[in-house]
Amino acid sequence: MADLKGKKVLVFGDSIMYGSGNGGFGVGEYLERDLGMVCKKYAVGGARVGFRAGKSWVPEQIMKALDEGAEADYIIFDGFTNDCNISEGATGPDVPLGAVTSGSAHHPFECPAVYELKREGSTFAECFQSVIYTLLLRFPKAKILFIRPHNMGRRDDDLQRQYGEYALYICEKWGVPYVDLYKNSGLNTFIPVHRDMFTCDSYGWGRGDCTHPNALGYELKYMPLIEAALLAL
Repeated sequence: MADLKGKKVLVFGDSIMYGSGNGGFGVGEYLERDLGMVCKKYAVGGARVGFRAGKSWVPEQIMKALDEGAEADYIIFDGFTNDCNISEGATGPDVPLGAVTSGSAHHPFECPAVYELKREGSTFAECFQSVIYTLLLRFPKAKILFIRPHNMGRRDDDLQRQYGEYALYICEKWGVPYVDLYKNSGLNTFIPVHRDMFTCDSYGWGRGDCTHPNALGYELKYMPLIEAALLAL
């Protein structure tokens, strides 16, 4: 089992990585507290893997890290929760699912890097695969871990399952380890008691918002599985 004290970890993704439901104390901060890692957080609330105007874009988070010369022993990221969101008045998800391109760990140059991606018209699958390719290319010594979040009561269940399974398929294709909290955390915020106990009341509704883990959600449902996976890499 690895000793992670002092190891540098980069954190990319959306509000769950950032810690929006816990005062900004997210996954990276728990890794610093619990394992002694040194975190640099690029995650932003509302981020998408595929491009959507006016929203944070995970590929841009990675480009920022590269521009800053960030160093990493470990990289942890999530994505797709906002991609599969259906905005008010829309007839489909914010970012289309798309199809997996031909690039792979054995033939990587068939896949574009993030700085070669088009913005308008990009799909989740295209951008997710590009994110993985770029992380492997530009951080060749880092150990990478993808996080599939819990089952969220404010997302269409079919869509979040479809996008999540696609993400795991791409991870397996490229040999990237992952933590599947949708299946293995036991957290399902379609269940009211889970919603209220483990997610924050972001909107003043008097109940959990289904999406953003509170301190108990991170400490009981997220971090034990994430930390165990990192220690095992």
